[in-house]
Amino acid sequence: MLDLIFNVMWWIASVIAPAFICWIAGIILLRFEAGRVIITIACKIMWLLFVVGIVGIIIGNRYMEWFRFAPFLMFLKTPVPTLFQVILQLSGMVITPIIYKFKLPSKENYTLRGDYILPFTGKWTVVNGGLHKKISHSWGILTQRYAYDFIIVDDEGKSSSGDRKSVHNYHCYGKDIIAPADGVVVKLYNKHKDSMVDGKSAYCNASRIQGNYIIIKHNEFEYSMIAHIMRDSIAVKVGDMVKQGDIIAKCGNTGNSSEPHIHFQLQAGTSLFLSAGLPIAFTNINAQDKKNYDVLDKRSCDDNLQVVGNKSYIGRGLEVENTILIGV
Repeated sequence: MLDLIFNVMWWIASVIAPAFICWIAGIILLRFEAGRVIITIACKIMWLLFVVGIVGIIIGNRYMEWFRFAPFLMFLKTPVPTLFQVILQLSGMVITPIIYKFKLPSKENYTLRGDYILPFTGKWTVVNGGLHKKISHSWGILTQRYAYDFIIVDDEGKSSSGDRKSVHNYHCYGKDIIAPADGVVVKLYNKHKDSMVDGKSAYCNASRIQGNYIIIKHNEFEYSMIAHIMRDSIAVKVGDMVKQGDIIAKCGNTGNSSEPHIHFQLQAGTSLFLSAGLPIAFTNINAQDKKNYDVLDKRSCDDNLQVVGNKSYIGRGLEVENTILIGV
């Protein structure tokens, strides 16, 4: 019995210890340019090193065996708590369809109970999101199936000016976030610092992949979630009633993010992992193809706009703005 307990504890330690060692090493390395280069290279070759480790186990080479720990290199730029959230996301891909009896919301079977505007003022560009799989933010992650990422892009197709390693040089950083509809604030977090940005890769320097966030209950089964908010910029608290158009926070770069942006999604509950994402038809907006968008992003923007009356289903590559603002 003692041997069994010892073996279990040894197995747990052999998993947790390398993860935490890499996490701490990553915190140190991310502070330096050379350290960021090392992390980028290490993460690119970790699976190759892992194969070397497996081969070492097979042929009995004790030196090559050490490379079996290579996958832990991912923690150089991903906090350990974030991994558990990733695991919850993956679990949600299996559990959520069961919860909803395999009848997930879609444009064809779900009609919004409220009218929603875009969560910002001025012209922003959809860089992720849409109704169908090809342009969806994250089709397989069911809470984020109909989510959107918004940034500000200039007419040259750029989202920043100057050094892309400073969040302050991105056009949307610090811009106001507004309430998309009337509702009550049910969840929020406000204390994560901005994640590192280099204009290339996504980094997460927070224990929550969504960074700072707000969840607002609009109807019994309609909740909006806005993520990656600037630290200490949230102007509401849990229990507050908000009106459509109220300024509630500012755009930031917290959590798992490649650059400052507004992440917005509508979901059927408060859970970030087990709630079904809801298709959003925004009310009273203008939408048109963004000039020079292909400079920023070469991915497909096919079938990115469907208009039904005064409501619009939008997608990647569109520049969008509200035409009617209540409360601003």
